Amino acid sequence: MSREPTLPGLQVAFTLAADVTPDIPLPELAAASLDSPLLTLAPSETSADMRVEVQANSVYRFYPQGQAVAMAAFRIPFKRSQAVPRKVQRILEQIAAYRNLGQLTPPTDALSNALKVEFLQLVSPATRQTAPEVAPLASHHSGEKLLRAGEYLAIAVTNLTPTPLYVYTIVMEGREQKVSLVYPYQPDQPARLRPDETLLMGAGPKYLIQMALPEGETSSSDLFKLWVSGSSIQPGVMIMPPLGQRLDPPSDPYGTGSRLDRDLRRALLGKVGSTAFPPFVSDPWWTEQQQVRVQA
Repeated sequence: MSREPTLPGLQVAFTLAADVTPDIPLPELAAASLDSPLLTLAPSETSADMRVEVQANSVYRFYPQGQAVAMAAFRIPFKRSQAVPRKVQRILEQIAAYRNLGQLTPPTDALSNALKVEFLQLVSPATRQTAPEVAPLASHHSGEKLLRAGEYLAIAVTNLTPTPLYVYTIVMEGREQKVSLVYPYQPDQPARLRPDETLLMGAGPKYLIQMALPEGETSSSDLFKLWVSGSSIQPGVMIMPPLGQRLDPPSDPYGTGSRLDRDLRRALLGKVGSTAFPPFVSDPWWTEQQQVRVQA
């Protein structure tokens, strides 16, 4: 039995384009596709978080609530009856996990003042002989930080507490529902920050954060999200490829066993392990985020 409540599932509705005869009747498609703790059937089409429209030639379009333009479309040829719902389910599960990850916040502000975080422009990266040069970022009229395509971002993080902390950073690209690990630079690298230590992420000489635009776009916005915890996690669990590419979700609901790792896995899997979570008061975590707009 789970000792923690699961997160609300992504509410999904299935609709049919005009004059289309589906390979699988919609009730059967919905029942098979939504057999997941991350997904649930919406009471109505208008209340759905995500609407899946079945079109001609086995094309499936995914529409967020209130949107007339699909966020994604995939052709899923009907070869075996069980293969189509499985592929639709995997796409919907990634959409749900991406949403949960973006919305995940701690129950208290216990570590809210643990870090000083600054988003900066990297003017000149570090070399083996010289320190990096950074400058303040411009701001977009929306309040987002602003960089031009091809410019470099640096993130300065200082531990303001008297104890070591673990710091992790991801970037979430909503257009592709993609999540990349920014820091540590590799999932198995240490992420420990000593008291009063300042870390400048992406400052070189080896690792840089160069901002880019999706093909054909002149402006886009990425969400950078930082996590801080008194205990380590396995950050690779948060990495997601572009929607539609193969994603192997974690099978382990525990990870390191820390509260943050367990909360992340609950958000990504929609379920938890059979043992109780570490009490948040003894193993707290915090998250901060910043939208960064990239323009041509």
